[in-house]
Amino acid sequence: MMTHAYNEMYLNDAMQTLAEVFSLVKGKKEIDLLFQNFIMSGIAYQFGRGNPRYINMPSEALFYEITKYNMHRRNVNLFNRSREYWCGFVLAYYQWYTGMSFEQIGKRLPPSKILDMYYPLHEASLDKFVEVANSIVLIKETNLSIYRKYAGLSQIQLAFYSGVELRNIRAYEQRTQNINEASSIKLFKLSRVLGCNMEDLLELQNENK
Repeated sequence: MMTHAYNEMYLNDAMQTLAEVFSLVKGKKEIDLLFQNFIMSGIAYQFGRGNPRYINMPSEALFYEITKYNMHRRNVNLFNRSREYWCGFVLAYYQWYTGMSFEQIGKRLPPSKILDMYYPLHEASLDKFVEVANSIVLIKETNLSIYRKYAGLSQIQLAFYSGVELRNIRAYEQRTQNINEASSIKLFKLSRVLGCNMEDLLELQNENK
């Protein structure tokens, strides 16, 4: 069972407030900068725990509290029902629903990526947004990536030492190519450099889905 971040009685206020704060900026660059300052200010931590001081703060006041040290202020239009508004709305819901911190979510799904999801998800249910967001945020790192990092190698270094092409390594780690279908010689070359068995690099759990 999913453990939510705080009492559901505060959820609607949190979604409305963050939506209104996000609507005060425009575009990917500004919304990611606002989000970074939201985290760096410590307000994201308090907001994500359901602190009523921030959840119930007027949106303009919260915006200036977040940005007073780190962003250039400008004139803004309050309550702009834009895609930025939608971004804040669904992000607040997703943080509450999963119980993850905003910082954890932002590492895989920053607001700029949520903006790209506006069409067609702005007309979908919140449950659908959670489903799509989970497919991005909760995706498991590939075994190849885990062993490569454990060995302290970059993708370029692994390609050099193994003789496997860099484009293949990137594709395996991004799952645009299925490493389970890689030739045995490629698996052997990679495993020899990484100090693991060939089968350790396979994604066998994906075959059972």
